Amino acid sequence: MKNPTILILLLLIAASCKKNGTGGKTDITAFTAHHLKPIYGPTVYVKFNATELPQNPTDNYDLKVTAESNENHVHILSLLPGNYYLFATGYDSSFRKQVRGGIPLKITRKDKDKEVNVDIAVSE
Repeated sequence: MKNPTILILLLLIAASCKKNGTGGKTDITAFTAHHLKPIYGPTVYVKFNATELPQNPTDNYDLKVTAESNENHVHILSLLPGNYYLFATGYDSSFRKQVRGGIPLKITRKDKDKEVNVDIAVSE
């Protein structure tokens, strides 16, 4: 190679393009529902760089967000483009049961400076 400096510079630029995680400009509002009924006070566990449900999702997560008891959604702020898995838990007072469920989410550069709404269906 004639100029190794160019190769090193390109490698540094590629390594600095961070994906998955916080520090970005996309906000997520994640709503939870069980049989179309809102679940209030859910907790959402976020796994970065994931497209499938991780093992032990309530122990193996990168970010945890809990809603107020009178809200059926959480705000996940400042995410970078990338793949995420959102796993929600909550309590359905109508059925008197714990509920849980998840959904993969892909954030692209088109989502920059936007608030993205996501519905997470939960079940027993």
